Amino acid sequence: MFGSFGLKFKIGIGLISLYTSFEVYLHVRTYYLIESRKNEYQKFKTTNNEKDLDYEKFKSSTIAGMFVNPFEEYRPQTAFEFILVRIMELFESIYGNTFEKHKKLPNPHDGIIDVEDELKSFKPDLTRYRNNSRILQKCLELNNFQSLFEDSKNWFLKSKINIHNQLLFTWLGQSCTLFQISGVNFLTDPILSNHLITPNFGPKRLTESPLTFDDIKFATNDKLDFVLVSHDHPDHLEMNVVDKIRNNTIWIVPLGLKRKFSRRGIHKVIELDWWDKLDITKYITTDSNFPDKFEIECVPSMHWSGRHVIDSNTSLWCSFILKRNGESLVYHAGDTGYSKELFDVIGKKCGPITLALLPIGQYCPSWHQKPRHISPEEALKICNQVSTKFMKGIHWGTFKLSGEPILEPKNLLTGLTKNLGKSNVYKVPEFGLTYLYDLQQNKEIELHIE
Repeated sequence: MFGSFGLKFKIGIGLISLYTSFEVYLHVRTYYLIESRKNEYQKFKTTNNEKDLDYEKFKSSTIAGMFVNPFEEYRPQTAFEFILVRIMELFESIYGNTFEKHKKLPNPHDGIIDVEDELKSFKPDLTRYRNNSRILQKCLELNNFQSLFEDSKNWFLKSKINIHNQLLFTWLGQSCTLFQISGVNFLTDPILSNHLITPNFGPKRLTESPLTFDDIKFATNDKLDFVLVSHDHPDHLEMNVVDKIRNNTIWIVPLGLKRKFSRRGIHKVIELDWWDKLDITKYITTDSNFPDKFEIECVPSMHWSGRHVIDSNTSLWCSFILKRNGESLVYHAGDTGYSKELFDVIGKKCGPITLALLPIGQYCPSWHQKPRHISPEEALKICNQVSTKFMKGIHWGTFKLSGEPILEPKNLLTGLTKNLGKSNVYKVPEFGLTYLYDLQQNKEIELHIE
């Protein structure tokens, strides 16, 4: 059939055939993995601990050296889809920055506003972060932690909130956040630059990061304790930031990602598998008088990994839940599609949760995005399933990488929460604005800095 065609054509057809056969193999093996786990669950759930079986059903798994999603709702993408979507993202970015960002919108108060006016940044309360960091560092130096529990009257807050009961949170864009609990500092999915790849190639950021790397160093008093990386996509892990932080923090990453750091000479990296629980207290202090036990639990998400076609799914993807003394305080979801059964399990094992950081953007076109990203409606379902007190809808308005209008995730979530009567606890955060959570009173306070 191909006798009249040249050698290069024949080689190309052969490679495509091999690749297609490999994709079919992965798909069939994954299908049987899911079915076998489902059958095992049904067979033994009446005679075993159902909670343990949930764990077994959603353990991570590899096929032919690649991680796969053990969820019925997931549809894997091929290399052809990967390349097509990257091209679509480039055009979405050009359109978003050139036209949509400057689009005039009706406003009941002023007549019209620009989209970019809705993406404005606020000044973070860096001083509060820094003061709390310094007090904890002084406590560690003196082996005396009484200062963490001393109430300090603040004229702005009009209440007494000791450092031990303070959770500070600031959104820097996409899934990059800075949060602090009792003076311990965490950065998630770091990305601070204005471009995902290069200034010449893009995609370009819609809103600049409200914090620079130097700002983060100042806020943490040069003590960024932990960085949590959910997966290695460029919009969740900027290697320029990695090279700046290097071994000055503890990196907590999913399986398979450590080697990328090792190649850069970064060795303070801890890999976690789904359902692993890590006691991080020993990385804060070895002092037996320290009043708390901090833990990170790695929980499953429905997504994928890889920065290029050739490294697709060679490392795991995940979400993290930070616990203090057994209480779930922060749920950093990273990226995930929606699986009802998965979030029922997470809620059963880890709920209730104080603050859930859930992605609400990049859900169009649904034929590609639905298995990999959640919508605002699905984010609210997750809130109910994991019993979160507060939720911040992030992963939108930073880059234009998908088909939905820039402000649609924000507007959808705002409308839905208003109808549910939850608009005071489930919100879209403002860029750069620092939110303070009183962990004792379950209150949220916005810290506006002039």
